[in-house]
Parts: sequence; C-alpha cells; structure tokens
Amino acid sequence: MNQGLAEDRTGSESGTSKALFAAVIIMGVMIVAGVAVMIGVIAHRMMHPHHGVTVETSSTNGFTRLALPLAEGEHITNVTARGDGMMAVTLGRPGSERVLLWNPDAGKVVAELDFGSAASAP
Repeated sequence: MNQGLAEDRTGSESGTSKALFAAVIIMGVMIVAGVAVMIGVIAHRMMHPHHGVTVETSSTNGFTRLALPLAEGEHITNVTARGDGMMAVTLGRPGSERVLLWNPDAGKVVAELDFGSAASAP
C-alpha cells in the first residue's frame, strides 16, 4: 500500500513540474512577442510622428484671441482649469465628444482625447 502511495506522489510531481515548465515557456514567448510589438510601435511612431493640434492666436489691443480647431457642428461644452496651469476644454457635437488639454502659456494643445462616435444599440 505504501508503494502505491509513493508512485502517486511521483506521478503528480512529474505532472506539476511539466505544467510549470510549460507555463514558463509560454510566459517567455509572450515576453518576446511583447518586446517585438513594443519595438514595432516605437519604430512606427518615429517614422510617422504625430503632429499636435495647433491653436491659432493673435494679439489685438493687448488681448489674445484663441481659435481652437473645431470640426463642423462642434462647440465648446466645458472648460476646466487644472492646478498645473493647463486647461481641459471639452468639445462636443451630436454623436461624439473630445477633450483638448490646452497650455495657455505656450498657446497650443498638448493632448487630445477623442471619444469618437457613439455606439449604436443592437
């Protein structure tokens, strides 16, 4: 009876070690694939740089006029001042919305979050 118990333990340890070995191999393959994708994304972004949205400004009588890049039918729905001196400007139109992070000191948009069009219900 003791011999059968020892054989069961040996068999389960062998199966466990094979499962762990397979998990290590799979994780190694995933790490290599992730690094390859990351290198590809970096190379793509270097070859196709994203040009930031520019904001047109003009000074008249000491006042600065700001012209945000608005799409057709788009309007400003909200402006929020941030603690770091930047402003979050929410732009909306029917079916989509986006947020521009504007740096008033530099006079340009530093980031844009585009929510795209609304998903239709099934």
